[in-house]
Amino acid sequence: MEKVVFITGASSGIGKAISEELADNGFLVYAASRSIIHSERRGIIFSSLDVTAESEVKRCMNEIRQKHGELFAVINCAGLGMIGALEDTTPQDMRVLFETNVLGVHHVCRHSIPLLRNSRKSYIINISSMAAQMGLPYRGAYCSSKFALEGYSEALSQEVRSDGIYVVIIEPGDVRTSINVNRKMVSAKSENHSELFNKINEQVNDEVDRGMCPKEIASEVHRILNMNSPRLRYRLAPAKAKLAYMLKRFLPDRIFESVLMRHYGIK
Repeated sequence: MEKVVFITGASSGIGKAISEELADNGFLVYAASRSIIHSERRGIIFSSLDVTAESEVKRCMNEIRQKHGELFAVINCAGLGMIGALEDTTPQDMRVLFETNVLGVHHVCRHSIPLLRNSRKSYIINISSMAAQMGLPYRGAYCSSKFALEGYSEALSQEVRSDGIYVVIIEPGDVRTSINVNRKMVSAKSENHSELFNKINEQVNDEVDRGMCPKEIASEVHRILNMNSPRLRYRLAPAKAKLAYMLKRFLPDRIFESVLMRHYGIK
């Protein structure tokens, strides 16, 4: 039988790269995204999906249930970026971010688990971020949504492991995607933060432009789906980002905070 995989956020970036990698290697991919994809590619079935709308998620899962009866893997790539001072971040800004980055993942996991359980062994792969490991200036809303995603994933892993479902967290560093164009700004930018925000925003965009290729993430996902017993967490980032993680583990909190502030030019 074909191994059926459901991928969100598949119209661009990491989700698109994973869809193509898996389809090229014999998987049947349901590639879902909010943007309508007009394309024909062998091994990929495109569908429109807003992960924040639970009814749409249920529709997609019912379609897979009727056609296949089971799922081999779910890969949650749909996500939003956001930048801005937390002081300027409104509750609505935060709500929009969490509805996609956390509740959207929950909708997909919740309604796919019965289909995943029908496979002898299956996988849930949640695309997180190295930003889930440390708070970053002017990306507090984004970091907090990824912190939440990782706590969710860790708990879910323990709940479904006995059903043969492996939950895996992937933490990429900066990846060359369209996030610089699509990243949301908070609703307001106060004068208190204007100069420093503009500097850090430019630095963040530059780091993304020099980031890793999405195909590297896709290759790792393919490798994980061929593992009998994958780890819970995979960090895919340049040495500099991995070093920051190690420093956070071993340095006193205030010293590590000073290191980060120095990196971003915060006095």
